[in-house]
Amino acid sequence: MFIIFDLDGTLAKTGKAAEEETVRLLHRLQEKGGRIALSSGKPTFYLCGFARQLGLEDAILIGENGGVIQEGVNLPPLYYKEARLPEFTKDALRILREKLEKAFPDRIWYQPNRTALTPFPAYQEDFPPIKKMIEEFITPEMNLSVYEHPDCFDIEYNALSKGEGLRLLSQITGVPTSEMIAVGDWTNDYPMFAHAGYSVGIDLPDPDRATVNFPTISEALEHILEKITKKD
Repeated sequence: MFIIFDLDGTLAKTGKAAEEETVRLLHRLQEKGGRIALSSGKPTFYLCGFARQLGLEDAILIGENGGVIQEGVNLPPLYYKEARLPEFTKDALRILREKLEKAFPDRIWYQPNRTALTPFPAYQEDFPPIKKMIEEFITPEMNLSVYEHPDCFDIEYNALSKGEGLRLLSQITGVPTSEMIAVGDWTNDYPMFAHAGYSVGIDLPDPDRATVNFPTISEALEHILEKITKKD
């Protein structure tokens, strides 16, 4: 069985290492036969370092909200694939970045993505005008979706999502999505909740979007362990 975890806000606080109790419970999941995957808006190279810290060298990493997938944390990975974007969509992402750079010089850091645009405003007061610029720029034919986070915006090809990442994981491994458990804390996790057979929220904005919801990752992991143990 695959258990697919979001990173920031789920396995760890944003920018922080996972707590020892979280790592201990993840290894108990593995001992029970659970296969761990990480799914995040972050690039897979970022997830590599986190997976190494967890001691999950054979983890499958799904980055950029389903845009990139790889197996294993060593380089080169055992498997690696990037989504192919329509040229019009790639051009729209490039032009939007150029407009943001011109309007907010030296006030935005851009995540080094392969398939999406993720601007991190340096100043909180810039969030509303950046959001307004993004919304005014994007048109339906660009095929772009926007996820707003507390620290950034994810702008991506709308055929991609964490749900699509689960579908691709199923295609690669032969494990049906109905036998996967998805764990996350934010709105960009909802598509993988919709694809997974069972979903676990961590203090979700909309708790009813997951099968169950818990205030902490420790409680969620204990619940998953109990569920797997009962299945055995």
